[in-house]
Amino acid sequence: MAAQDFIHDLSKYLFAGNLSDLTLNFGEKSWQIHKAIACCHSVWFQKAVNIGFEESNSGVITLHDDPEFADAIDCMVSYFYKASYDVSQYEISESLLHAQVAIMADKYDCASLYKLARTSFAKAINAVESNDWVAVAALVYDNTTTDLPAHVELRSLVVAAVANRPVVLKGILQLGNTAELLRSHADLATDLLLSGPYMSKKADVRKWIVTCSRCQYVHVGSRKCSRITARDGINYDRTCPKCASGTGVTSKRNSYKYELVDSIPCPECDGIHTSEPVSMPQFWADFAEN
Repeated sequence: MAAQDFIHDLSKYLFAGNLSDLTLNFGEKSWQIHKAIACCHSVWFQKAVNIGFEESNSGVITLHDDPEFADAIDCMVSYFYKASYDVSQYEISESLLHAQVAIMADKYDCASLYKLARTSFAKAINAVESNDWVAVAALVYDNTTTDLPAHVELRSLVVAAVANRPVVLKGILQLGNTAELLRSHADLATDLLLSGPYMSKKADVRKWIVTCSRCQYVHVGSRKCSRITARDGINYDRTCPKCASGTGVTSKRNSYKYELVDSIPCPECDGIHTSEPVSMPQFWADFAEN
């Protein structure tokens, strides 16, 4: 409660401009802010007002970023005084705004704001529609490089949002503007290609399906998971955690053994299957022969 009251009281100084000693300009917009507060959050502002920059004498800082980052700059100023920013105040999509804020936060060396924006972006990008993803991907790859860790992280989040969701990725690739996006952004096309599940080693993407033939309990994951195995010497004794039946035949009527089946990610959805399916034409050809 005390922290909320503190932030509420501090935010009043942004709106009223009380005791302001620094003017921040961006495009047609200006903010009357305070050096101590800006420098508290941003190493870039510390240097601008303390290390002989023109701004240290004039008390005016003018930012020259692309106009599309106007909302992100406003979010940054809001964060200085409120420790947050309100996405609902802006007309652009949530994922696009978080990406813009993260890019600006990294540029102006505001580590805590970058962390907030990155976390918010990671959540938002996984729920975007196809068209929004294209817009976000273009923004991120236009304004980042492979040289800075924060840039690489944002690019990875963009790619990961669709790389393991084949259905979503398929929809994006069918959009009319996707081809031009990939042609003009070679890094994006390369990252998508290299992140596909088919690029992973088979052993890295497979899981084991363990089923109990007595109670039909199913476990999908490691065959050595402690939930289904107990190590005895050098051997693993599998026991069903639901009905407690173990491996092997325990009576003439019931077989309680586990069946281990290697699983493979399904290329058409987010699920798994236990073997590579044959194509439908091949299936019917084999069926006809039999």
